[in-house]
Amino acid sequence: MDNKDGVVYSNEAYCLKADRLIQGGTVAELVAPGELRITRDGQSRSVYIPTQAPACYPAFRSDLPVLQAMYHLALKELDENLTPEGTLRAGANWDSVWTRDIAYAAGLGAALANPEACRRSLESRVQGGIIMQDTGTGGGWPISTDRVSWAIGAQAVYRRTGDREWLDYCVQVLMDTLADDERVMPNSTPLRRGETTFIDWREQSYPEWMSMAEIGASYAFGTNVVHCICRRILASMLREQSAAATAAKRPSEARRCNELAERYRSEATALAEAINESFWLRSTQHYGMYRSADGILDDRTDALATALAVLSGVAGEYAGKAMEKVPVSPFGTPVFSPYRTHLPSYHNRAVWPFVEGYVLSAHASLQNADRAAHSMGALLRAALAFGTNKENFNAVTGEPDTLLNSDRQLWSVSGMLGLFYHIIFGIQFDKQNLVISPCVPRGFGGNHRLSGLRIRKMELSIHIHGWGTEVCSMRVLINGVPGCPVIPLDTEGSVQIELELNPAEGGEASSAPVLTAGEDLPIPVWDNPTPQELRWHPVPGASSYIVYADGRAIATPLDCRYKLPKQSARMRCYRVQAENRGICSCLSEPYEVAAPGARQLLQPRRVGEEAEYRVEHRQAWLDTRPCTARLDYEGVTLAAGTYRLRFLYSNATASRRDGNTCALRELFVNGERAEVIPLPHNTEDCNWESYSYTAPVTLYVEAGRTIFSLRYTPRCVNGHGFINQCMVRHLELVRLD
Repeated sequence: MDNKDGVVYSNEAYCLKADRLIQGGTVAELVAPGELRITRDGQSRSVYIPTQAPACYPAFRSDLPVLQAMYHLALKELDENLTPEGTLRAGANWDSVWTRDIAYAAGLGAALANPEACRRSLESRVQGGIIMQDTGTGGGWPISTDRVSWAIGAQAVYRRTGDREWLDYCVQVLMDTLADDERVMPNSTPLRRGETTFIDWREQSYPEWMSMAEIGASYAFGTNVVHCICRRILASMLREQSAAATAAKRPSEARRCNELAERYRSEATALAEAINESFWLRSTQHYGMYRSADGILDDRTDALATALAVLSGVAGEYAGKAMEKVPVSPFGTPVFSPYRTHLPSYHNRAVWPFVEGYVLSAHASLQNADRAAHSMGALLRAALAFGTNKENFNAVTGEPDTLLNSDRQLWSVSGMLGLFYHIIFGIQFDKQNLVISPCVPRGFGGNHRLSGLRIRKMELSIHIHGWGTEVCSMRVLINGVPGCPVIPLDTEGSVQIELELNPAEGGEASSAPVLTAGEDLPIPVWDNPTPQELRWHPVPGASSYIVYADGRAIATPLDCRYKLPKQSARMRCYRVQAENRGICSCLSEPYEVAAPGARQLLQPRRVGEEAEYRVEHRQAWLDTRPCTARLDYEGVTLAAGTYRLRFLYSNATASRRDGNTCALRELFVNGERAEVIPLPHNTEDCNWESYSYTAPVTLYVEAGRTIFSLRYTPRCVNGHGFINQCMVRHLELVRLD
């Protein structure tokens, strides 16, 4: 073991040694085989940890007792998450399977440990051939659209098993799910709409005034990366199908698979280019978190999104800089930074071990051993301090004092397993080959052995000596015969690998300064603005402000007012943002200024299968029955031009944060299809008196008498499939040109 005084990793917050954690008044010590004793402020408790892995899992041995213990704890908790049906529950407090949880967990390491449980879990999240979106903001899909993260887990299972039936199943599910997305999200731009992946408590990361409808109309960096990854995985799977069809002498099938593979590869390429064009901030060399529907970029750093962009290759030449600009706390990498000021910890001001697992993999892929050591320390510290792989913990205090938490959270367990499989032992996949590329920071150096890991038809044993990121020597024996370091995945039998690492750390990235996460500024609040002058209340800590008009920055005043120029457009939307030395607030609520006559309200007129019944009290109840499947508005004579449309509605079928009953209706203009309008949950369950606007739709309308209508059509099937209800009032129509 090559470390000083037995110190594996230490910083200003804690010291991790070979057999213990020391953190202020907390000591977590491996006092005997199978016993972790956690002493906190004089009070002690013991946690049982198996001394070896169950026979069905790969065995691990190391010079460092702390590594052995945390590996065995992770396998113990993986088993405890198994359900009687053979699936993996999301955690002690989450008794069911969640799409993104199992997908990210399988990708981190669960698929290598238990591919069958991962496969069953992924299958359980498919209904009618379509991947189920987790419940969430505004009633789930299509406000949340990261269900395609399922592809990450699907690929991990296939890489582990090589099961051709699973491959064929995954290809069909992914193609059908992407087609389902296209049904309500036409491909007018490569970017895909929807809230941030996994950060689904909208009040934690979006400004308070931003409605669920507006969140659904925005473009999130992480969600777009996941969509890009999905298309790349699908293209890769289709190419494998093509190769199999060619080998079986089915040329027409092979040709079809190749054509589909090229389609999805092309979509992924266009999406990757759009991601880098839309989210990369050249001035600060990092990716922003999301773009509002009117194009303003929130410049927070999203740790998971950045790591996934690096690992998938989406980041390309930006990879090194992007990871350098991911801020950290002494206890790990926060979900996003800067934090939302005055808000409690959950996604905000928090470290999630599964996110840390992906950050760790990204640093390791860049051979940055210093930053990898920080992430490894964060994962191990938390598991030792809590005696379990917690769902999350406070990034400032290091404590699990967040709004919601869970023991043995599945993807946290998997992040710990990934530390061993993918980082210390460097198990990576490159097309049809297995590649060993370890990253062992200095304090973690020594002798590490992994045995009994089955990958397809081979049984893998790896023995690593030393520390570093570069392999000095490597010996591969395949069934006792010397083999190549790059091992084909169709290899059968025993594969033994012994390698020595060079005692040299990281690359150029390891010398870069590490950014520390901090607080943002409060959101500016309007102070009786007028069409002649914008005014807002002072923001504590702000040195200046940025004024936006229709999504473009137009001024940077030092005080809290801005005189508006004479309006040339029929409608202008203004926002303001507080700033101080590069730290910004979220955007203010929009303040709209419309020219006289530019804005009008159209009342609903008739409702029914053919709109035969008159609307009463200027509002209409809409569901999927023929008698409520169509709503027509009063006809209006319009001049030719571009108009913005919004519907005032209520959807109280569940709370704003939960459920899967986001309503959908198709907009028709003079009987012609326009687009599908999401009407997400906008209030709390059963509060049908609360109304808000849908996200705006911009349309060109021909001159003449125009009738707008909302209809329930086959394109409007939502995530629930049955409950698809809302109350609708007027249609707001604004002339833009």
